[in-house]
Amino acid sequence: MSIINSHSIFAIAKKEFLDNIRNKWILSMIIIFLLLTILSSFLAGGQAGGDETFGGMEDTVVTLLSISTLLIPIIAIMLGYSTISGEAESGSLSIVLSYPIKRIEVLLGKLIGLGSVLFCSILFGFGVGGIIIAITVGVEEGAGFFMFIILTVMLGLVYLSLSICISSICKKRVTSIAGGVMIFFWAMIYGMIIFGILLATGVSLEDFLTPGFAYPDWLFNSIFFSPGDLYQMSVMRGFGLSQAFGFTIEAPEYMSLGLLFFAQIIWLIIPLMLAYYFFKKRDI
Repeated sequence: MSIINSHSIFAIAKKEFLDNIRNKWILSMIIIFLLLTILSSFLAGGQAGGDETFGGMEDTVVTLLSISTLLIPIIAIMLGYSTISGEAESGSLSIVLSYPIKRIEVLLGKLIGLGSVLFCSILFGFGVGGIIIAITVGVEEGAGFFMFIILTVMLGLVYLSLSICISSICKKRVTSIAGGVMIFFWAMIYGMIIFGILLATGVSLEDFLTPGFAYPDWLFNSIFFSPGDLYQMSVMRGFGLSQAFGFTIEAPEYMSLGLLFFAQIIWLIIPLMLAYYFFKKRDI
């Protein structure tokens, strides 16, 4: 029985992480996330209409939620789209595989290394922004903001896994880019499709704005097929929110934060398994 060598995984992960430090990826993302957090808090404070310049943790997250749902997948796809196809095309992957290293170790090393890039960027970017907000308006709901950071990291890891899977399937870098773009736009239009189906069943726009409106069960079940929707619902559960983006949403009791987080883990694991299957069959 073959044994996975943790030293080989660490070596690959370290290389990926250091490469992104050298090309300033991590620093750039930290600055972007920090500025977005401060700007979102400032906008939330303005919407609240109080004396505070910045909004509280909850208001900041509600403002930041739609931005991070778009931005994090883009960054994760950019990090992962050329991990296999790009290096195979350039010939560097064949050099790596000429050493006594297994393909599963290469795959896990790249996931851990690039995942560490996302983790550090999100933790320090949103985290420093959260500390600034806490100093300004107080630490109330700080635990919820920390949960928001963890869930945002998980969203990035899910899309990183999907991106690596596409890179393992595609033969060339350009087709990997196209695959990543398709994943992103499918995630963006998925909610619009569900929304259109809901309107076709007789639900009106006024119903969406009516507090206490009973949404059909299939609408909540459809959330499990979209990492972005899972992320948004998880953040709302983490803060105990029932209203976001102008809509009041009373999710059923069974849709707990634990269940939503478990579904995200499944979204992380399945693409990784598919990535290994296609990477193992790939002729390099």
